[in-house]
Amino acid sequence: MNIKIEDAKRKWRGMKATRGFHDAVLFLCFVAVSSLFWLILSLNDNVTETFDVKVKIENVPDTVTFINDIPAIINVTVKDRGSNLLRSGMLNNPHVNFNFRDFSEGGIFFVKKQELSSALKSAFGNTAQITASSADSLYSHYTTGKGKRVPIVVISDITCAPGSISQIPEPENKSVLIYSDVEITDTITRVYTQKIVKRNLSKTEVVDVKLSPVANVKIVPSSVKVTIPVEPLVKKESMVTIRVEGGTKGEDLLLFPAKVKVEYYTPMSLYSSDLVPIELSVDFNDIHRTKGGKLPIKAKILSDYVESARVMLDSVEYTVVRQ
Repeated sequence: MNIKIEDAKRKWRGMKATRGFHDAVLFLCFVAVSSLFWLILSLNDNVTETFDVKVKIENVPDTVTFINDIPAIINVTVKDRGSNLLRSGMLNNPHVNFNFRDFSEGGIFFVKKQELSSALKSAFGNTAQITASSADSLYSHYTTGKGKRVPIVVISDITCAPGSISQIPEPENKSVLIYSDVEITDTITRVYTQKIVKRNLSKTEVVDVKLSPVANVKIVPSSVKVTIPVEPLVKKESMVTIRVEGGTKGEDLLLFPAKVKVEYYTPMSLYSSDLVPIELSVDFNDIHRTKGGKLPIKAKILSDYVESARVMLDSVEYTVVRQ
C-alpha cells in the first residue's frame, strides 16, 4: 500500500514539473479572472428578472374566514441593476406583508393597486422598476360567521368490467363546512363533487375529487377522497313467493306453483343476505285477458345490484277461490 502511495506522489511531482501543467494552471487563472470581471460588469448593468413574492396577511382574527383565496405568491417582473436584484431578489426572499385591520371593512379585504405596487417596490428597493405583476390588487370577501355543515353528494358515471359491479361511491368525509353570508348559506342544503368518470373497473378504487365550487361560498375542505367499491358478481338462486295483485272483494287466487325459482347475479358481499332483490307477481285481472288457465308472471327488480335475472317459469296455473 505504501509503495502505491509513494508511486502516486512521484508521478504527481513529475506532472507538476512539466510545461503543459504550468500552461494549464495559467489558463485557468485567466478564465477565473475574466469570469470575475464579467460578473462585476454584469452586476452593474440593468437587467430584468421575474421573482415569486410571498404575500402574508397579518393579524387576521381567528373568527375570520376568507371566502375568496388571496394569492400566496405574486409573480413580479423587476428591472434594476444586477447587483441590486442579486441582493434584494435572490438573497432576501422578497415578500410583502399587510395588516388585516388596515385593509378590511364591512366583510371586504381590499388592497388597492397603488398600495400593492408601493409594497412590491419596497420589497426590491427604491431603484427597482416593477414592469409586470400577476396581481394588480388584492380583494376578498370574508365572514366572521360560523360554518354550516352540509352533506356531500357524489356525482359519478361508472362502468365495470364484465363479471364485476360497482356499488354507490362513498366519500371519506360525509359533510363539509360552508362559509358565506347567512342569506346564501341558508339556501344551500348540500354540495356536489365534480363528476367522476371511470370505465371498465375491475377492482375498488380511491380517487381524489374536487367539490364543485359555489359562487361566493368557501367550502372546507375543497376536495374529498371517494371510494368506488367494486367486487365480483356471483350467481345465486332463490325461491320467490308470487304475489297476487288486484282482484275483487270475496275472490282470491290459488297459484300452482305458489313459489318460483329465480336465478341472478349479485355482489359477493350480498350473497349471504336473506333479502331477495326480486319481486314476482300476477295480476288478478289477467284472468279475463288470458286463455289456457295460466297467468303471466311479472318480475320487478328491487335492487340496483342485480344483473342477468332470470325467472325459471313465465306463467303459473291458478284457481279462483270464492270466500
